[in-house]
Amino acid sequence: MSRQLTQAYLALAAICLIWGTTYTAIKYAVHDFPPYLMVGIRQTAAGLLLLTWAFMTGRVRTSVFPPGVLSPDLPESPLTRKYALRQAMTGICTITGGNGFITWGMQHVPSGLAAVIGSLTPVVVVLINLSWKGSERINSRIVAGVLLGFGGLGLIFHHGWADFMNPLYRLGILGCFGSCFTWSLGTVMSKRWNDPRVAPSLNAGLQITAGGLGGFLLSALFDTSHQINHTPESWAAIVYLTVIGSAVAFTLYMFTLRHLSATVSSLYTYINPLVAILLGWLLLGEHLGGWEIAGMLVTIGGVWLVNRGYQAAGKANV
Repeated sequence: MSRQLTQAYLALAAICLIWGTTYTAIKYAVHDFPPYLMVGIRQTAAGLLLLTWAFMTGRVRTSVFPPGVLSPDLPESPLTRKYALRQAMTGICTITGGNGFITWGMQHVPSGLAAVIGSLTPVVVVLINLSWKGSERINSRIVAGVLLGFGGLGLIFHHGWADFMNPLYRLGILGCFGSCFTWSLGTVMSKRWNDPRVAPSLNAGLQITAGGLGGFLLSALFDTSHQINHTPESWAAIVYLTVIGSAVAFTLYMFTLRHLSATVSSLYTYINPLVAILLGWLLLGEHLGGWEIAGMLVTIGGVWLVNRGYQAAGKANV
C-alpha cells in the first residue's frame, strides 16, 4: 500500500471519530442556537479560517502554480471562475443541505437515529454514481456490505421507530433524509470536480464558506427565532464544531476523496453512529445492551465487506 493511500485511510479513520462526536456536540448547540443560524456561524467561521490558513501558508500559490513550475504560463491555473462556482455548488449541497438539514432535524429526533439515517450515504452515493455518466462499478460484495452495514444500524436503533406517530418526529426524519441525499450528491460532486492540483484545505475552505453563507440564507427564511442563549456548553460546542468538526475534519475529507473512491470515502457513516452510541453510554447514561452490541458487530462486518468489494474491483488501489 502506498504512503498516500495509507494516509488517506488514516484520514478516513480520523473522520470516523471526529464526525461521530459532532452529533453529540450539535445536540448541545441546538439547545441554545437556532439550527440554521448555528450552521451559518459554524461553517462560515470554519471556511474563513481555512481560506486564511491557505493564503498564509502558500496553498493558494502552489495550487495556481504547482511545485516545479517556474513559468506563470505553465500550466493554466485550475482556479478559474468555473472551478470556484463548482466548489460553491458542492458546498451548498454538503454544508447548507447536508449539515443544515440534519442540524434542523436533530431538534426533533435523537442524535443516534440521525446518524443511522446518515449511514445511508454509501447507498445513495452508489445510486448517484450509477445514474451519473462514468459511474464507478460495483459488485455483489459492495452491495451486500452496504445492506449489511445498514442492517446492523437497524438493529442498534430498532426501538426508535416507535415515536414515528409524532408529526415533529416525522419532519425531523424527513430533514435527516434530505441531509443524506444532499451530502451524498456533494460527495460525488467533490470526487468528480476537485482538481488534484488544488490543495485539499483550499477546496474545503471554498466549499465550507459557500455552504455557511447558505446557512445564513436558510436561517433568514426558516428559523422561527434568531435568539441565542449564551451558555458555556453551547459555545464550547460551537467552537469544537467549527475548528475540529468542520475546519479539520472537512480538510481530511477532501484529502480522502482525492485518494479513495466516493463510496469508500463515505464509509465513515457506518462508524459515526457507533461513536455516538458509545458517547451516549459513557457521558449521558444511555442504554447499551445486547441489540446495540450485535448491531455494532454487523455494521463493522458490512464496512469490511464493502472494502473487500472495492479491493476486488481494483478501486482501492492496493
